[in-house]
Amino acid sequence: MKRIILFGLIIITIISCKKEKPIKDYLILSGKIENFKKRDVTLTGFNFEKKIKFNKETSSFLDTLKIDKNGYYTLIAYKKPINLYLTDTVNTTVIFDYKNIDSIKFEGTNANINTYFIQKKKKFSEILINANRLFSLSEDDFLEKMQEYKDALTELSISNNLPADFLKTEVKNIDYEYLRNLSNYQDYYATLTDNEDFSVSENYPDPLENFNYSNGDDYINSYSYRKMLETQLDFITKEKLEEGNDYYLTYLETVQTKINDSIIKNDLLYKNAKNGITFTDNLKEFHDKFMTYSTNKNHKDEITKSYNALKATAKGQPSPKFKDFENYAGGTTSFDDLIGKGKYLYIDVWATWCAYCKREIPLLKKLEEEYHGKNIEFVSISVDDKNQYEKWKQTIVDREMTGIQLFSGEKLADLEWAQKFLIKGLPKFIIIDPDGNIVSPNAPTPSQGEKLINIFDELGI
Repeated sequence: MKRIILFGLIIITIISCKKEKPIKDYLILSGKIENFKKRDVTLTGFNFEKKIKFNKETSSFLDTLKIDKNGYYTLIAYKKPINLYLTDTVNTTVIFDYKNIDSIKFEGTNANINTYFIQKKKKFSEILINANRLFSLSEDDFLEKMQEYKDALTELSISNNLPADFLKTEVKNIDYEYLRNLSNYQDYYATLTDNEDFSVSENYPDPLENFNYSNGDDYINSYSYRKMLETQLDFITKEKLEEGNDYYLTYLETVQTKINDSIIKNDLLYKNAKNGITFTDNLKEFHDKFMTYSTNKNHKDEITKSYNALKATAKGQPSPKFKDFENYAGGTTSFDDLIGKGKYLYIDVWATWCAYCKREIPLLKKLEEEYHGKNIEFVSISVDDKNQYEKWKQTIVDREMTGIQLFSGEKLADLEWAQKFLIKGLPKFIIIDPDGNIVSPNAPTPSQGEKLINIFDELGI
C-alpha cells in the first residue's frame, strides 16, 4: 500500500513540474547583414530604444527582447532604417546585404507584415519621388498625387493578406500619413518656392476636421498621428503667447486642457518637461503644475530631481564657478576673475558644431558694440572638447567674434559647471550680477531683441 502511495506522489510531482514549465515572455530578434562594418544596430519604437551588438566576424546579431507593446518598431543599421512589426513572443530574423537593401528577407510569423513594409516604402519613391518634389507641386497636382499615393497604399495593404487586427491599424496609419502631408503642404510649399505669402485655397481639405486629440492607440501606433498632434499643440500654445507668457509653462497647460487620454498626456507632459524645466522662467510654478497634471510616478520623480538641482541656480542664487578656461586673448580665466568689477556678465554658452549658436553671433556682436563701455561684459564659453581646439580658434577668426572668448575643453555633458545649470540645449545665455549672483539662468538670446533689452534697461545697464 505504501509503495502505491509513493508511486502516486511521484506521478503527481511529475505532472506538477510539467504544469510549472515557464511561459515564454520574450522574443529573439536576430539578423545577418553582409557588408556591414559597424559595431551595433539599434532597435527603436514608441518610448523604446536598444542597441544590439553586431558581430563583424559572423556578420550577424542576436538579442533576446522583452517588449511592453506589440507594434511598430524600426531597426536602424547605421543609415538604413528598416520598419518592423514585432509581437512579444514571436521571433523575427532580418537578412540582407547592406550594399543592396532590395535583397532583404524576413523570417518568422510576422515576415508577411515586414515584407509589406518594404513594398510600402517603394511606393513612396515610385509615386511621390521625393519630399521636395512633392511639396513643390501646385495645390491641385499635390492633392491628386496624395490621393493616388493613399489609394495605392490602401490597395497594397488589402492585397497582402495581412492579419485583420494589423490591417485595421495600418489603414488608419495610411490615412494619418495622408492627413499629415496635407497639413504640412502650405508651410513646405512656401519654403520650397520662396513664397512666404502663399496660402492654400478655400476649398483645400481640412486635415484636422474631426481630429481626435485623445486617441491613445493611434498615438502609440502612428508616427504621423503623433506629429500632427504635437504640431497642433505647439500652434495652440504659441497662439496663447501673445500676452508674453512662458512657452513651456503654457504648453503644460495646453496639454492638460486639450488631452484626456492618460498615455498621451503623460508622454507629452514629460517630453516637454525634460528640457522645458531648464528653460522656463517660472521654475516653481512649472514644477508644481507638472506634478499636478502628470500621473506617472517615474516621470514625476525625474522632474522633481531636476527641479531640486535647478533651485541651486535660480534667480538670486550665487552662480556656480568655473576655473582656468583658456582665454583666446591669452592665458586662462576663471569665474572669479570676471566679477567684483561693477559689471554684469552676459554669458553665451555655445559650441562650434551648433548651427543655432552661429546664427546668434552677428546679433551678439552688434549688441556688444551698442553696449561697449557700459557696465556689462560679454563672455562666450565654448563647450567643445579639446579635439576641437583649432576649430574653436578658427571660428573666432572667421566670424570675427568679439568679447571675452573662453574655451572649456570639455563637452557639455562632461562640464561640471554647465551641468549645474542643467544645460540641455545650445545656445544658452545667462546673466550674472556684479557680485556673482544669478539674474537670469535662461536669459533671452540676442535674436529676441526687445525682450533682452528690457532686462538690460531694468538692470540699469
